[in-house]
Amino acid sequence: MRLGSRSANVRLESITPRLVPGHRPTWGRQERVLPAPLTLLEYLVQHVTEQQVESSGDVGAVRDRRHALARHDSHAVEEALNLLRSERFGRHWYVLEGRSRPDATLEMPNAVLVLEGKRTERTCTSTTKWMRLRSQLVRHMDAAQDAFPTKRILGLLVVEGDASSNPMTPSQHWRDQSEAQHSTEMLEQSLPHRTPIERKQLADGVLGVATWQAVCAQNGIPWPPTSI
Repeated sequence: MRLGSRSANVRLESITPRLVPGHRPTWGRQERVLPAPLTLLEYLVQHVTEQQVESSGDVGAVRDRRHALARHDSHAVEEALNLLRSERFGRHWYVLEGRSRPDATLEMPNAVLVLEGKRTERTCTSTTKWMRLRSQLVRHMDAAQDAFPTKRILGLLVVEGDASSNPMTPSQHWRDQSEAQHSTEMLEQSLPHRTPIERKQLADGVLGVATWQAVCAQNGIPWPPTSI
């Protein structure tokens, strides 16, 4: 956690840095799936626009029902909300945000760390089908907050360091990408269903960015790793 570029700004002294007993692997092919927060799903069905539906690529009955939501048809909105509250998630016309899959979810006694890893990508994902701005890292943290409501949520971006300079330190490009994930606008647009206090709490858990090379060096793993 202390490898993150913002770790000095994040209170870590109260965190017990060990995994809970019986922690199973939550990375690679065993990534932990985190459902989207119900409050976000409710917000989206009440605020989707005609323009979004038109550009979504949806067809047939799904497109028609989503158009009804965009027109604020009271019956369609009520039906969508009732279905969401009965926990009928999945690929349905009233579900406008899919499940989140952090590259690793590490649960500790009083905190949860979600990681978003990049190898070949040069930018962070910052949009979804139904949201103009939705930070991928904040999305993971948002879902984790509902999945682990009594624990503090931390998020870390991990990228490949530049071998031509200092691979142990994130480049300025990745530092800028990391900072953008918790800008005021990004938080407001990514978390429209959260209060300002809740947004700040999540932002206060962003550890910044570290490199894979530094993570491997810290844990005695050869670079590049021979197996995962």
